[in-house]
Amino acid sequence: MDLEDELNRILRDDRLDIPVRTGAEWSVVAGARRRRQRNNMLAASGSALAALLLVGGGVVLVNHQPERPLPPAAPPVVNSTPIPTSTSADLPAVPPPHHPPVQPPQPPYRPRPPQTSEEPPEILSTQTTAPAPTTSKPTQTTQPDPTTSPNATTQAQPPPPAQ
Repeated sequence: MDLEDELNRILRDDRLDIPVRTGAEWSVVAGARRRRQRNNMLAASGSALAALLLVGGGVVLVNHQPERPLPPAAPPVVNSTPIPTSTSADLPAVPPPHHPPVQPPQPPYRPRPPQTSEEPPEILSTQTTAPAPTTSKPTQTTQPDPTTSPNATTQAQPPPPAQ
């Protein structure tokens, strides 16, 4: 027997077959479905988180108030007096030019919080009193006078005689 015949005999042997259990195809399909659902849920969650971060970053950028720029620094004071040396003793001394003093920059205006007093505020209250009791009797309704009532004249007239 040669190598090819021996290989064919081993591959056709039923003892090397792996039995497939019932429903194996359905379990593979169900596993693939679960994996797709999980991937879709992860993608949706990641998208929602990214959108939330973008909106939050936009809100932070809109509400961010930049710092006020610093006022310019005071110019340096330079004295233009010459340094006395031993050779310049015979030259007349020149007084330094008069410069007005440099004012330091004013700090930016910041409103102060309102002053609070140590004593508590007064409580305003109004008091009402009960009305005085009435001493008169309640009015009684009476029957209208038929002679003064406008409807009484139309009711009191006899019907015209029939001809």
